[in-house]
Amino acid sequence: MLVEFDSPYQTRQELEKLFKVSPATIYRWIKEGKFPKPIHLGANMVRWKVSDIESWLTEKETSQ
Repeated sequence: MLVEFDSPYQTRQELEKLFKVSPATIYRWIKEGKFPKPIHLGANMVRWKVSDIESWLTEKETSQ
């Protein structure tokens, strides 16, 4: 695996730091269907499942 995560869920800020992109880029990728959709755990709590991110990374790696 390319990245080792320490939690089963990641915040947007953690993903921004990992991929070195802006919030707008993440949300644009989601809108275009190019990135896993987040899970809304509360009114102000949005997270991404690590398993979804790992699958996305594997797909990206094998498609190139």
